Amino acid sequence: MRQFRLKYFLLSILTGVLIALSFPKINAFYLTWIAFVPLIYSALRNCVKNSLIYGFLAGFICNGISLYWIFPFIQYNTDSIIQSVIVSVLLWSYLALYFALWSGFLSFTRRHLYPLLSILFASCAWVSLELLRTYFLTGFPWNLLGYTQNSFLQIIQIADVIGTYGISFVIICVNMLLYYWLFSKSGKRKYILISALVMLILITYGLMKMQKFNTSYGEKLTIGVVQPNIDQYKKWDSEYKNEILTTLESSAKYFENKNVDMIVYPETTLPGFLQGDTEIQDLIKNISKLSYLNLIGAPSKIDNKIYNSIFAINNEEIANIHDKNHLVIFGEYIPFRKILSKFFGILNSLGDFSKGGVMQVYSCGKIIVGPTICSENFFPSLSRDLVSKGAKILTNHTNDAWFFDTFAPYQHFVMNIFRAVENRKNIIVSANSGVSGVIDSYGNTIFKTQVNENINFTSSAYQNDYVTIYSKFGDFFAFACVTFTLFILIIIFII
Repeated sequence: MRQFRLKYFLLSILTGVLIALSFPKINAFYLTWIAFVPLIYSALRNCVKNSLIYGFLAGFICNGISLYWIFPFIQYNTDSIIQSVIVSVLLWSYLALYFALWSGFLSFTRRHLYPLLSILFASCAWVSLELLRTYFLTGFPWNLLGYTQNSFLQIIQIADVIGTYGISFVIICVNMLLYYWLFSKSGKRKYILISALVMLILITYGLMKMQKFNTSYGEKLTIGVVQPNIDQYKKWDSEYKNEILTTLESSAKYFENKNVDMIVYPETTLPGFLQGDTEIQDLIKNISKLSYLNLIGAPSKIDNKIYNSIFAINNEEIANIHDKNHLVIFGEYIPFRKILSKFFGILNSLGDFSKGGVMQVYSCGKIIVGPTICSENFFPSLSRDLVSKGAKILTNHTNDAWFFDTFAPYQHFVMNIFRAVENRKNIIVSANSGVSGVIDSYGNTIFKTQVNENINFTSSAYQNDYVTIYSKFGDFFAFACVTFTLFILIIIFII
């Protein structure tokens, strides 16, 4: 009996490891298509209680490996190994609960659903849980299952209809089909045939979309990107202000005679408030001469509130075009600061940022751009909002120096690939220290930098006014999955 239970524990661990290896930086995306089979086997052969345990184990292993960087991130902010262990384990455990619930749902419904209905339910349930994770407790939609497919461009094209959640749906669907193909007592052939047909349809759709939205789709622009690679401990220390300004002046000189239309800088690039600082204003005047439009990140202060902002500089005119909507906990604000600040040794010296208002699109006639700041690209609805307001090209301004050279900057960057496909918009990514790059309308990365690299580069990019089904209707597919999941659970509970 112990050996029998050990088998399920080992299978659950296998699922966790395979999924973790599918995410960047390792990026073995093909493993995701079989990774859930061991956990499905365990869940469908055990009671709900045991299935919850096996699911939790798989989720904890998966998140402990793929999100290992939480530990050094917390340690940097707390300078405490004990606190880092506690916070990391709590987060990995929280995320593992979603795996546990999904596994428990499979066990709960296993005697009530025919295989094809079970496949549909399992796929919808997973999407429902991902949607919940995206928004519950301010949301942590890091490493959605669909993100594993960032380099499988033919598959991810379907995101322009059903979003990234739809790709997660397909992955679970194929895993369930493979399970029934391997372990069902009869009719095995139909499951592998359905699986092959699903993949064939999606790849065909993807190839058609990739041909239409090729790299040169839209109106051509020449873009400049700055990645200054300023150490995190220097960014908020006034002693390093002149060093940072010198670095930015050097970056600006790179674009002389390059005839760029727009230069994109990271978030909080400037070492202080743009308003009222003559040194920073002199730098801005020099920068403004180098391109038609410059987008630069800087803190701003309005009515004693501090914002993480993006400024547009056009013909020496400066406009605050966007204040960050979604703030990073313990990075941009500290909940219960009076209580917790003594536990966090390295805090933003400016204090808490305030949350911005609505998403803003900036138009200077030639360019209509929608900016997101750092974690705002986690949330598909924010990029979609910019496109609905007329953005023809998107930018993401970030500072991933918090994460050092871990998996995190790579995992963060690939989210932009899916925002590009969902809305069929080029995305320009500028990271202080992380991965910067240019992504075209079908998710192809035209150019990207290395982590911890001080680099400036130019690239062609294209803006367009195409509006996708996803841009129009958002996550209708995900909400349909939630409706179906609740319907099945209620019916079975009543029965």
